[in-house]
Amino acid sequence: MKTLPIFLLSGVLAGSVMGQNNAVKVSPPAPSPGAAASTNAPVDPGAGKFSTDLEKHSYAMGVLLAGDIKRQLSRGSYEHDAEIVIKAFSEALRGKPTVITDGEANIILRNYSTEIRKKTEEKRKEDGEKAKVAGEAFLAANKAKEGVQVTASGLQYKVLKAAAGTKAKSDDVVEVHYRGTLVDGTEFDSSYSRGQPASFGLSRVIKGWTEGLQLMPVGSKYQFVIPSELAYGQNGSPPKIPPHSTLIFEVDLLSVKPQVAPPLPSSVTSDIIKVPSADDLKKGAQIEVIKSTDAERLQKEAAEQKKKSEAPKQ
Repeated sequence: MKTLPIFLLSGVLAGSVMGQNNAVKVSPPAPSPGAAASTNAPVDPGAGKFSTDLEKHSYAMGVLLAGDIKRQLSRGSYEHDAEIVIKAFSEALRGKPTVITDGEANIILRNYSTEIRKKTEEKRKEDGEKAKVAGEAFLAANKAKEGVQVTASGLQYKVLKAAAGTKAKSDDVVEVHYRGTLVDGTEFDSSYSRGQPASFGLSRVIKGWTEGLQLMPVGSKYQFVIPSELAYGQNGSPPKIPPHSTLIFEVDLLSVKPQVAPPLPSSVTSDIIKVPSADDLKKGAQIEVIKSTDAERLQKEAAEQKKKSEAPKQ
């Protein structure tokens, strides 16, 4: 346990230094005539609050360490008694005898982490079963509503605003505004809330989006109800989307752009020096200089050879 404060402290202090180095520099206003020359001294928020520099620096370390530890405990869902944590921390930091050793503390926390993972998995399974039942009921009720259409895959959609723009292809990039909720109305994502549209390659999203967005003309707005198997399936998307969740999206399609192809390899414009391994050099191999024109020819020959080897046998 004594190594944890040292590790955290080094990270916190390094982060503070990096923050200073990366801070945006703002030019101060020009001094008025007759004003005293600026000393450019750094601002000291601890001035007048502590008796000594040692006290000031130590207190700052404690504040940052506590904040970092608190975030880690929260992120790991560790239940803890703050007073006991402080007691153990103080004893370890002062070098006083602790009730358990570092090794024993590691074993205890490994066991605790295993227990937390087990409980988390049990809850995910329970939430997934509930989501599956709720999703199936919602899909059955929704498909009977006026204006709802169902595709062969089971995707349900409704036109909220019609348009006559172009439609996307499966490998296009779309710009959209959207809002996503669970069937109980819980919002898990929204570009509207962020105040900024999002762009996605249709080949890189869930199946329900790939299929559904190709139905939409630019300028239209659709509602999609996406069955779990066309969304995140049995894995869900922790922590906001449980396993087996049916998802509801309202989508405004703003624009469609073709996927940008990766650039072709550039031509060889300089000579290549081919250096043999140390063993080959000992055996008499020589360093070889390959001219750029020869390198291009060799590349083309290698590509042709690969193409022939991959061709289906007749």
